[in-house]
Amino acid sequence: MAASPLQPCRCQRGTRCVVLLLAVAGAVAAPALAGDAPAARSRRLATAAELRGVWVSDVDSQVMNSRDAMATLAERVAGLNLNALYPVVWSRGETFYPSDVMVRYGGARISGRYGLGAGDRDPAADWLALGERYRLDIVPWFEWGLKVPADAPLARQHPDWLSRDVDGRITFDQDGTSTAYLNFVHPDVQQFFEELSVEFVTRYDVPTIQFDDHLSLKNTFGYDDVTLARYREETGRAERPDPHDADWLSWRAAKLTQFVARISRAIKAARPGIELSVSPNPYPWSYKNYVQDWPSWVEQGIVDEVVVQVYRDTVRAVEGELRSPVLAKLEGKARLAIGVMAGQKPWPVPIGMVRDQTAVARDHGFGVVYFFQESLLRFTAPGETVEGRLDGIRAMLPPQAARP
Repeated sequence: MAASPLQPCRCQRGTRCVVLLLAVAGAVAAPALAGDAPAARSRRLATAAELRGVWVSDVDSQVMNSRDAMATLAERVAGLNLNALYPVVWSRGETFYPSDVMVRYGGARISGRYGLGAGDRDPAADWLALGERYRLDIVPWFEWGLKVPADAPLARQHPDWLSRDVDGRITFDQDGTSTAYLNFVHPDVQQFFEELSVEFVTRYDVPTIQFDDHLSLKNTFGYDDVTLARYREETGRAERPDPHDADWLSWRAAKLTQFVARISRAIKAARPGIELSVSPNPYPWSYKNYVQDWPSWVEQGIVDEVVVQVYRDTVRAVEGELRSPVLAKLEGKARLAIGVMAGQKPWPVPIGMVRDQTAVARDHGFGVVYFFQESLLRFTAPGETVEGRLDGIRAMLPPQAARP
């Protein structure tokens, strides 16, 4: 989900949804144990009020170092009048929960980061317990989607699963990491993701799971033998297509839509009533560059929530995206929200800009999603203090009426 502040945003419209990312390690809070409270919440608290959430990323953050740090974050979020956490559970080809599916396909049972591989911790269960303690929705976030590091066990074990670009390469740079795409046209990749998703929703009683803009494919990829053979078989076109060829783009987008539909059907069969959330870039940029035709996902009833990432440098640019006819057309067909960039480590965003973009989104009837936790709470712009950022959050997100 990490992106330059200039990258197209990811947000969409409809009902109200605010998602704010906050991750602060190291304050004093009682540890949250998986057994402290019922391990799940099968309904969305925030449907009765404006959804205000937080993506909890593992990037530039040590929040999963301990249960104390996780509890500190949950307490801080609740105290800032937020009502949802979107914690990462799948990133860089690893899970932040014990997964039998990963073992079956040659991966690690759980990520070795944050000391998880040597202990008995289950961050997914701990987040759910914290949700009960602090009355927060917990929406597990499969952040890296179809991307995996090129040296990840899944990539090494299954080289035939990887897509190739127009020049035959399997790797590209993702924030300094040599990265590959798992090919969603490949039947085994489809089966793996179905099993992984179903495993999660049957193990943890959650109301929603989310995939973001990484559930996609760069428009220069799709030139592996499996994909090209399927394309030629289904279209009768023998020539090697250009990356920007309209038919080739449409065909790949349709295949991705079929894949997302398969995941949606599988999790809803395994746990009736569960929702599928996605967090793409704005349309049509998402379609032209990442073959994501997410408006069709809404129209077909495949997804239930869309948090469109509207990462812009100016309020005027955000306003322009929010006036998109695509958002207007989809209103009421899914829960829609706007993603606001709160900054990244090299690019802090002043809290005043975060406040102004939040106000615009809410004026248009949208909730807001902030990326990401550390940048919102700790990465200060020149002349700011951490306490000043927190005061800004309190001012822009006043208390809401009590939820039933």
